[in-house]
Amino acid sequence: MYISELMIEGYKNCLDESKILLNKGLNVLVGENASGKSTIIDALRMILRDSEQSYITEEDFYKSFTDNIQKKNIQIDIILKELNQEEKVTFLSWCNAEFEAELHLAVESKPNPRGYFKKSFWGGKSKASAFEEDTFGFINVIYLPALRNAEEKLTNGKKSRLALLLKHQYRNETRQKELVDAFNSFNKSVIKNEDNKFDEIAKARKDINTAMEVSMGNVFGQSVNLQFAENSFSAILQSIKMVFFPNMGEMDDEKFRDVAINSLGYNNLLYIATVFAELEAVDNRLFSVLLIEEPEAHLHPQIQSKLIKYLQKMSVEKKNLQIILTTHSAVLASSVDIDTIIHVSSTKTGIAIKKLSDFELEDNIKGYLNRWMDITKSTLLFSKGVILVEGICEAMLLPSLAPVVLDEYNGIHKKKLPNTLEEAGVTVVNINGINFKYFYPLFYDPWDEERLPIRCSGITDKDPLPDIKRNNQGKITKREKYPIDGEKIKGGNEAIELADEINTTQMARLYVASLKTFEYDLAMSGNFSIMAEVLEEKWTKDGGENGVKNRCKQIKDKNNEYSDVEEKRNDATYIYKHIDCDEIGKGVFSQALLEKLEEKRTIIVPDYIKRAIIWACGGDCD
Repeated sequence: MYISELMIEGYKNCLDESKILLNKGLNVLVGENASGKSTIIDALRMILRDSEQSYITEEDFYKSFTDNIQKKNIQIDIILKELNQEEKVTFLSWCNAEFEAELHLAVESKPNPRGYFKKSFWGGKSKASAFEEDTFGFINVIYLPALRNAEEKLTNGKKSRLALLLKHQYRNETRQKELVDAFNSFNKSVIKNEDNKFDEIAKARKDINTAMEVSMGNVFGQSVNLQFAENSFSAILQSIKMVFFPNMGEMDDEKFRDVAINSLGYNNLLYIATVFAELEAVDNRLFSVLLIEEPEAHLHPQIQSKLIKYLQKMSVEKKNLQIILTTHSAVLASSVDIDTIIHVSSTKTGIAIKKLSDFELEDNIKGYLNRWMDITKSTLLFSKGVILVEGICEAMLLPSLAPVVLDEYNGIHKKKLPNTLEEAGVTVVNINGINFKYFYPLFYDPWDEERLPIRCSGITDKDPLPDIKRNNQGKITKREKYPIDGEKIKGGNEAIELADEINTTQMARLYVASLKTFEYDLAMSGNFSIMAEVLEEKWTKDGGENGVKNRCKQIKDKNNEYSDVEEKRNDATYIYKHIDCDEIGKGVFSQALLEKLEEKRTIIVPDYIKRAIIWACGGDCD
């Protein structure tokens, strides 16, 4: 059994009904801040009667920030599917004709005189049908908040997570009695003090009773005893305390420290481990729902990765367990199968979700994404916009080119765009080649049904096909092309074939270099001088009059002034060839060019780069 659908209306940021589709096992909710992830978790806690979230407040009812729209009712519904025979019997009063369990919660904004809002629960299709509230006893809800106080949950008391674990462990009443008897036996030995082992405690008890009698008299004074624990089963569990010692061995059991001394990260690990132990201890008849907000809190990346893999393993092995977590961690998002990821975004009227498992990706695409969705690439799941690039040069330079493009755009258009990619929430993703066909299916399908509601633009080189000649002896020679403006050339990049289809979709675009590659087109756009200056400074060999440094100085001194198109072609070719070589390399060149841009040096951005930036940032450049 698992929760397949959650419907929310009138609750928090949901004006109209928002339908949330969930996976069996593990569900990883990703998206921007304020997208609705916490609303989903809170709605589940409310309808499943999580003991720590029992009240509806006035702030829980939807209220618009821009107009006077305010919902007078809250409606939360869930559907549970794939019930086995035992579950069909257990949840019979909640079942519809298809033997799917339905649970409904309605709240009216009419508080009682004490300020409480009445919650109405019912199961099945009809509100008038019989409803057995005892059925809630077969659902086990565990919630780990984002700002969790691990220390508080690990200390003894009514809210102790350890006490809950022990309660599940002690399901046998005989074993409960044995524990109580053991505590009672020890307390009796303290009170009786037959062997004079507890003289000090006995004296303290006597002194307190004497003081009570002297100060309040026989009428108002009450006699007291001193003992180490209350004698009820629940009180004993609440009094048990966790102590901790790193790398504790069997022979070190006398060495311990209080959990309060630990770091936040270590206590969070202990807290989470206690929850996992509780899940292992619960009755198998129970349907368990584990709700976790931001499990990455206080955990370093390696632990995050190990934790999410354990959760994924647990969700597969425990058939009666469903895990729903929210995260802002690219580490977590990159460590799970993409089928477990659910993208959450806000709309004008509520919450929209996209299950990546519903995209029906081809096996080769899904396999590629699972292998390559590393920390840097998975950041696209948390972005407002994405720019896919082929290599390191584009990835490094685009964030610095964007302010130039956006400033120009904002100066022309009345509609203002953000000033930087960072302000726009746009991520540049280096896909290390022309592997666009593996990433674009996240943003569109051939029928243009919306997938991830994120604007995506790609930048790819044209890579003109070389001139091929065959001599009289049949030997084939290839000569690389270096085009100029206006020259008709055919691109040799297979990604170009995707452009026509991609550029008709709602959310995706693919922009192709006008001439050859990013570096070549950057030079031909009128950046000869600054690019030659970088090469001159970074080239270590002198070579005299015929050397690279001297040639670059000559190009720099032209100040981008050319009267001959062939001269432009030759200089752009020279720059291009000496960027991508063993002496410098694209990474070093890009870093050095960035330093020039930080000095407020002027640069002209190629048109196709401009279009890619504008589109990803929410502008119209078509």
